[in-house]
Amino acid sequence: MMLCVECGALFEQGKVAVEKHGLDSPPYEEYLVCPSCGGSNLHHARRCDVCNEWITGSYVLTVEGQRICEDCYSQHDVENE
Repeated sequence: MMLCVECGALFEQGKVAVEKHGLDSPPYEEYLVCPSCGGSNLHHARRCDVCNEWITGSYVLTVEGQRICEDCYSQHDVENE
């Protein structure tokens, strides 16, 4: 699963874009873009280790390697309790 950082879309397979850079014949540059918005800022999507939903925003990475989405944690400070 891939995540587009530009529009937040989740998708299985990106769309192939071709950049010719002014050339009349191949080889052309081919790269993956988001099928929704055409953005190229793509990342592998990961699931939250607590709720198992796809992480599309901020998350915490624990020292044990768990990824916890922003809906499954809240920050606290002992001085402000």
